[in-house]
Amino acid sequence: MNFPRFRERWPAVRHKAFVRTFSGLLPYYVVNEFPKSGGTWLAQMLSDALDVPFRRNAPIRFERSVTHGHFLYPLGLRNVVVLWRDPRDLLVSFYYHCYFINEHHNSTLVSMMKSRCPFKDYSNIFANLPYFIRFISETPVSPRFSWTEFVSVWARRPGTVQTSYAALRLNTAMELARVVHELTGAMLNAELAVEIADRHSFARAQKAAELQKKDGSEMSFVREGAVGNWQKHFSSDAFAAIRDTGIENSLNAIHDLVDYK
Repeated sequence: MNFPRFRERWPAVRHKAFVRTFSGLLPYYVVNEFPKSGGTWLAQMLSDALDVPFRRNAPIRFERSVTHGHFLYPLGLRNVVVLWRDPRDLLVSFYYHCYFINEHHNSTLVSMMKSRCPFKDYSNIFANLPYFIRFISETPVSPRFSWTEFVSVWARRPGTVQTSYAALRLNTAMELARVVHELTGAMLNAELAVEIADRHSFARAQKAAELQKKDGSEMSFVREGAVGNWQKHFSSDAFAAIRDTGIENSLNAIHDLVDYK
């Protein structure tokens, strides 16, 4: 057994075990997403709306709280909010997360991706994106499943609350209130919803991220966040890659949620 690797993975293993075992008991309110769909943002807002902790980048505790993760298998999970994002925006954001060190401990992932899927110029996303899309779809590294696999399991899954990054960006307070109501049956006060939306606005998140940047960070975890920003980075080869890998076809299950055009 590779013990250094096991020690590195232990926090994630422990986290998933706790969530699967106790999500229906405490409960844990679980924000589940494919990486870079906005899960941290939604978890922070749900934490405020439900008045329970969200211990970001800290060991999970035996307490009623909001938690966040990338779960493929639904075994044991309860109180799940599934968050979707247009995969084209997601892929661009995930590319930056895979190749540029940010303030949230992604250096191991960056080293791994540069070793397994290297490019001559990592800043040339326009040229690199098609191969990156094929690589993470066919040989996923972290998480160890593809976006299409995630869709096949979680799209409109009964017993879950389904929302999207686009809906939250369009009217944060209204969509947050809807999610809270579907998740708990409780109505979120409209003024409180607006206050929470303002507290976690993208502009404030960017400022906070800049203050948290450490030596060695190449890019902020909170980068652009705009809906439709993929258009600056997609070539015809990138479009071919999302067709060939099944990403475009899998969108049929959630096309109205992500407002795919």
